[in-house]
Amino acid sequence: MPQYESIVGRYAAVEGCRIFFEEAGGGIPLLCLHTAGADSRQWRHVLNDADITRRFRVIAFDLPYHGRSTPPGEWWLSRYRLTTRAYLDIIRAVWQTLELERPVVMGCSMGGAIVLKLAAEYQDELRGIIGLEASAHAPGRYNDFLHHPAIHGGELCAIPGCRMTIMRGMGHFPMIENYTAFRPFLARELDYMASPL
Repeated sequence: MPQYESIVGRYAAVEGCRIFFEEAGGGIPLLCLHTAGADSRQWRHVLNDADITRRFRVIAFDLPYHGRSTPPGEWWLSRYRLTTRAYLDIIRAVWQTLELERPVVMGCSMGGAIVLKLAAEYQDELRGIIGLEASAHAPGRYNDFLHHPAIHGGELCAIPGCRMTIMRGMGHFPMIENYTAFRPFLARELDYMASPL
């Protein structure tokens, strides 16, 4: 007899695109953002973690032009550029389309960088963010979102509830490279996110 995972994959129309997403669990929405050029499969361990899915509705989607999602109609008529504004808009459109009430948004690498901007612009719509590898210094990338006054405690003051953990020994994609070592870090932050507001 086959052993099925509890992950369900679906498509939804979002901003003129056919967006593929996977989900598992129930409870607090946890929207997961994949890294550049990748897709939702990077979150398979989180989606299959019964301790997490007991309390969180874990949702991972493929950006348009990535994975199993399709670009908007007549996409070939203009050059594809993932601008900050377009990135913010599609993420917000996904959580609005799926009717996620005050989700936690977790992203890694470019997804980790954009969650900082999401927090700066939409903090009243979010329960929290988890930015993995969202630092200002990454070879080949500078993240000026870290200098926004709503983010950078050293330039103004930290927003209430801000936390930072250095995950020693982790690679740039911790959720996929070594989930066993990454899981305790994630569990602590999810416990914090699940605590009463």
